[in-house]
Amino acid sequence: MKKNLNKVLALTLAFTVVGSTAAYAEVMKGETTATPVPISADADAQAEASAYISNTGKITEVADTEDGNKVFTMDNENGGLRFVVAPTTTIVDRETGSVITADKLTEGMEVAVIYGANAPMGMSMPPYMGQVTTVVANADKGSISVGHFNDDLLNEKDLLQLNISEKTTILTTLGTKSILSADDVKGKDAVVFYDITTRSIPAQTTPSLVLLLEEREAVTEVAVDTKSIEAPEMVALRDAAEAKGYSVKWQGKTAPVVLEKDGMTAQITLGSTTYVVEGDMAMTSAAAAELTDGVLYVSADVVENLK
Repeated sequence: MKKNLNKVLALTLAFTVVGSTAAYAEVMKGETTATPVPISADADAQAEASAYISNTGKITEVADTEDGNKVFTMDNENGGLRFVVAPTTTIVDRETGSVITADKLTEGMEVAVIYGANAPMGMSMPPYMGQVTTVVANADKGSISVGHFNDDLLNEKDLLQLNISEKTTILTTLGTKSILSADDVKGKDAVVFYDITTRSIPAQTTPSLVLLLEEREAVTEVAVDTKSIEAPEMVALRDAAEAKGYSVKWQGKTAPVVLEKDGMTAQITLGSTTYVVEGDMAMTSAAAAELTDGVLYVSADVVENLK
């Protein structure tokens, strides 16, 4: 019996050595592959290393709330999730890489929901999550990775390293008035969109889109004289944009309004505080765009930011 056990141990060691050698050979080749590094389904493991958790599933139900938010129910093998999407929630389409509105999230769609690792969650079935940080629509249309990236653009698990190129779009959930670079990704939590990786260890990829995950500062409840707080000034978008020389294209309530001038474009979406300028720069307005008597109004700061 002891001799048989020794044989088994010897064979196990042999296979381990052969497997390690093969893996090392793959590293040396440095070949590329279309096999993606998937989002980890182990939420606990992500929580230990990152400030955010990703949860993927298929939308099974959509409901509206009285305060203008939407509640989505998604199903997955872990019991699913119910979550709230507000106008300030960043929603990105994995298939197109564009910022979209909650109306584009439909039943049957595969989504990745991203929220703080320490965010409170109701103990209902499925669990209930308040407003989430980010939703990735069509999450099954390509590879995404959620994690913390260090100064070498390597994630916390040493599994994925980013090679930022000129074609990589970098956005932030809070909006920005400047063009972001690889330096802005260092030391940040992010959602990374990519298609292929090298077979090296760690795998390397040139992402098409990097979305920096930044939470809005928590508001401390204090006694405030609401009468002294002025609401953001709202202006008619078409009149203000045309006065600055922009053409205005209305595409319906669920599609962005497109402004164009000398090759420069901007996209403003009804009901959202997030708008996109110069094709890929996400910014946040003081108030969500709203439709009143057939006229689209935006906060004055949106027009001020149009060159």
